[in-house]
This record gives sequence, structure tokens and C-alpha cells, in this order.
Amino acid sequence: MKTPLHLLILGYGNVAQALLPLLAARNTWIEERRGTSPLITGIGSRRAGFFIHPTGLSAADLTSGSDALHIFRQNAQTCEDALAFIRAGRSAGATILLELTTLNPTNGEPALSHIRAALESGMDVVTANKGPIAHAGTSLHAQARRKGVSLRYESTVMDGLPLLNLAEFTLPAVGILGFRGLLNTTSSIVLRQMEEGQTLETAIQLAQQIGVAEANPWYDLDGWDATMKTTILANTLLNAALTPSLIQRTGIRDLTQAEIIDAARASTPIRLVSSAQLVNGTPVASVRPQPLQPDDPLYAARNHGMVTLETTAMGRISLIEHDTNVVQTAYGVLSDLLIIQSAKAL
Repeated sequence: MKTPLHLLILGYGNVAQALLPLLAARNTWIEERRGTSPLITGIGSRRAGFFIHPTGLSAADLTSGSDALHIFRQNAQTCEDALAFIRAGRSAGATILLELTTLNPTNGEPALSHIRAALESGMDVVTANKGPIAHAGTSLHAQARRKGVSLRYESTVMDGLPLLNLAEFTLPAVGILGFRGLLNTTSSIVLRQMEEGQTLETAIQLAQQIGVAEANPWYDLDGWDATMKTTILANTLLNAALTPSLIQRTGIRDLTQAEIIDAARASTPIRLVSSAQLVNGTPVASVRPQPLQPDDPLYAARNHGMVTLETTAMGRISLIEHDTNVVQTAYGVLSDLLIIQSAKAL
């Protein structure tokens, strides 16, 4: 009999709704290769409510109909709020919280409180929410170590592309000196559409239809999403101790369509570039729109996600995300989940 792995899903937006069918599709592989069977013990969101199921349901059960949440909340216990949901889920045997709520770039709340509560209760946490990690990653890691649990967040940067896990598991001593990247997909989509003559509003709608835009798309276009990601990367890759307020941030809001079109016609398309480097041992980071020259490594990926690492041991290393959609973000959550499960099995 496969050992059940009880999960709490907090936040029921695009990522959670993409994760359930992905879990269902990979369930046989997980059972055969990992000897465990994921069960959803709780699903909660501010809009839909917070529900704990007494036995838990498989992702296959939840994706057998048209409305997974409707299936789940039948016979489920209702909780008053997110913190009560976490407590009830822990009491019901959940061991991992998947924190998938929306970004608050100001202070990372309420997701930050959700993660703190789960860690304090002895739960592992996987999050796709950039805010808590950017604002309080150092203290959250310290709390996780103190409680003997894991905190993972691959999907906070470049969706499911294994950038953070690559740095942790295969590049621990490569000597990363800095990075440059196109980390915000929404801004790249908007700029590309405006280059082709679409209005700003139409371009934003396209990014929303794909499912990559933040709930508030101006968090993308004003550079907040990229700033969160830049903070996380600088702290993770360069051993910095930055907060979002220390990132030099300029978004694309004030660019005119004429500027965008003229730059594209000159073969120097404007994109929102994130960068960080060590200057005399001090990390300096920024997010700002820049025209990309044809010889810039980022030029080839101007319509995709990309990050280039400058290292001492291996020179320049580039990772490109050619196809961006919400399923990739969901995969990043799944990969973190499997890493935690593997560590527990050792």
C-alpha cells in the first residue's frame, strides 16, 4: 500500500487549478517511483472559502468532474480563515502546505503569515508566492531550520525552470558573480504586442488569458514582480541580504507606444531587464527597461524568459524558457514537492 502524502492547498487561482490535473497525470509515476500517493486534505481561498476533507481526496478524484472545488467541499469541514485552515489541516494529518495565494509586493502579507504559521506547526512549505520570500526569506529559512522542516520556492522565479534547484544541487561552488535576465513574462508579452501595434489594454488581456499575469497586472508592468524575483535571485545566488526596497526599480508604465515601436524597428527592442552583480563584494541590483542590442545574450530570448549567470568556474551559463504558461509554474510546485518527499524518505 502506498503511503499517503497529505497536502494543503492555500490559494485556488490559476496555479492551483493547473496543479491538480498535473498531479493526477503524474500520480502513477509518483506511486511507482516514490512509493507515495498525494492526497488533498484541504483547499482554501479567501474568495471560495476554506475546507478540510476528513480523509483527503486524490487529484484524480478532484479532476473527474468540471469543478474540483465543488467536488472537494462536499463532506468537507469549513474553516473560518486561512490560519484556522492551516491548524485544522495539520490536525487532519497534512504535512505540506502549498501556499499559492496572490502577490502583495508591499510586505508579502497575508502569505507571509500563512507560511510562518505552517512552519511553526511543523509543516513543510512549498510556495509560488514571491512576496514572502523576497521580504522575509532569511527569517523564514531560519524558522524552517529551527523546526526541522523544508521551505522551497522554485516557482517564484521563472516558473518551473529549475534555476534555484540547479544552483543548489549542481552549481554550489561555481562562484556566481552576477546575473541578467528577462524575468517577467507579462511585460515581455505586452511590449511585443505593442511593437505589433496592439493597444496596452489588449496586450494586458492577452497576458491574462494565457494565465501568466499577476491578479493586478500593474504589479508586472510597474516592475514589482521582477523586483521580487530579482531580490530572491540575488539573495539565493549571490548570498546577498537584499529586500525589495533596495532594488533600483523602473517599470514600463511610462513608455509610449511610439518609443516601443521605434526601438523594435531599430532592432533594439525594449525589455524589462533584471540584473544583479557584486561590486567590490557588495550586491547591486536593478530592474529597468533597456533596449537590447543584437549582440546581447538576452536579445535571442527577447520574447521568452531567460537568465544568464556569470560564474568564475564555468563562465557564462544561460537558461531560456521558450514556452511560458501556468502549467510550468505548477510543475515547479510539483518538483519542490517531490524534493521534499525524497528528503523525507532518506
